[in-house]
Amino acid sequence: MFLVLVYGIVNYGETFSSVVINYFASPVEVPELTKTYTPHLWSDFKVLEIDAELCAMKGKNILESLSFKTINRNLKYDKAKYVYGKFNDNRASITCAKLDGKTFVYTSVAGPDVALVKKLRNEIVWKL
Repeated sequence: MFLVLVYGIVNYGETFSSVVINYFASPVEVPELTKTYTPHLWSDFKVLEIDAELCAMKGKNILESLSFKTINRNLKYDKAKYVYGKFNDNRASITCAKLDGKTFVYTSVAGPDVALVKKLRNEIVWKL
């Protein structure tokens, strides 16, 4: 590349600085990102009379029963346990947090189809 640059400078009488300036001044085409959809987010919460870890296990079982894939549990935090998974283009999370001897559960589902997102959120909350 350097040799081609030197050859062009010698044969066409351009200065090195003008070649560099022209190279970097040329417009660069940036591909435009297009949104495939605007995600919809539905959420709900409950207070349960069970332990947060048991709540997280129950959440994992609920996501499995609804055919969610790639289900992960994050149990490393002392105060809250997280479960999340994917269902096609949808994502769901269940957060179980200790609250005065009870468990506060926050559920959210996001995805492109508002009817399906609402249905998945309702199924998860009803099964808790």
